[in-house]
Amino acid sequence: MRIRLGLICAFIVAILSSAAAQTDYAQPLRKEHWSGGFFVGGGTGLGDRTNVEMFRAGGRIGRVMTGEIGGGKFRHTFALQSEWAPVDYTFWGGYKNVYGWSMAPIILTWNFVGERPRRVVPFAEAYGGVLFSKDEIPPGDTSKVNFTPGAGFGLHVFTRERQAMTFHLRAVHISNASLGDHNPGVNASMQFAVGYTWWKK
Repeated sequence: MRIRLGLICAFIVAILSSAAAQTDYAQPLRKEHWSGGFFVGGGTGLGDRTNVEMFRAGGRIGRVMTGEIGGGKFRHTFALQSEWAPVDYTFWGGYKNVYGWSMAPIILTWNFVGERPRRVVPFAEAYGGVLFSKDEIPPGDTSKVNFTPGAGFGLHVFTRERQAMTFHLRAVHISNASLGDHNPGVNASMQFAVGYTWWKK
């Protein structure tokens, strides 16, 4: 199912990317603008945690903080964002499904707007988050509070001016930072999300 979803999203991006941008849809990302949006996604643990899966849904708000920096393909702007997920399920093979909610109060984002008009804008991001769960995760004298630092990249695929579908692919570490007696954590997970974003001055 995850592979099919990824292929469908890749196909949509490829189709939209193939259209030459007559309008510079990246304008909201070239200077200071507010943004807001929602997302839904999921992921899986890697390595010795392949029995762990995640599902998340929530919203985000942010602001482009700078004008354009640099030149060429690496011309970019810098944005600060925050993210809240009131639905953040963790599914454990051999354990039980655990409900939680999460937040990432500070997300550092670099939007690669380039020099020419474009419809698809790639970005890179780094963030730190916190996951609050109803039960201890992982199981076994751990903690109901876990920290979720991570980094990733994505695409804003503009459907019209100031509106875009937003795709994320992130590598996420889950750890309680020794708040519990044990801290087995999830050393690495891969999480994907798709959402919609709006911008305004």
